[in-house]
Order: sequence, then structure tokens, then C-alpha cells
Amino acid sequence: MANATLRSQPAASSATPTHISVPVLGATLAVFVTVSLLLCMLLGFAAPEWGLHRPWLQFYLGLTGFDLRSLALGILQSVIFGGYAGALIAAIFNVISRRLG
Repeated sequence: MANATLRSQPAASSATPTHISVPVLGATLAVFVTVSLLLCMLLGFAAPEWGLHRPWLQFYLGLTGFDLRSLALGILQSVIFGGYAGALIAAIFNVISRRLG
């Protein structure tokens, strides 16, 4: 704490406003949602009596259980909706950052 300096206003920065790559955030969120789905389905397969998979899987359309069709459909939906959400969040952030930053 001896070297800490308190400033009343932030130091002037010549850096450009923050920018997030739309494809990178879209792909990152798509992978995150896909891995989360796979872990949820694995938990539901390993311990179905716990019921912890039910709240998560209710958001996916057309899943019928723990078969290959449901797995493929869940992965496809995870990639599509995760990528869409990540790309939209990054685009909105970049617009707001440019206007307010």
C-alpha cells in the first residue's frame, strides 16, 4: 500500500475504444453452450433420478431423451443459438462502445 496513488480522475488514455471480435465471441459462446449441453446430458444419463438435467433441457426444441437424434439436435441448436447470442452481444457491445466510449 505504500506505493499506491489515489487519483481523482483516470489518467488520459490515447487508446482506441474497446472492440470485441464478433466471430470470436460467437464461436466462444457456441462452444460453451455445446459443452454445457453435453455435460448436462451426461449427468442426466449417469444419474437420471436426480432430475438436474430437466431444467436445462427444457429450452431445447424436439429433444426426446438420451438418443443420438436428441444429441445431434441439441448440439445443432447449441451451436446456432450460442453463436447467434455471442455475435449479437459482440455487435451490440461494439456499437455502444463506439458511441459512448
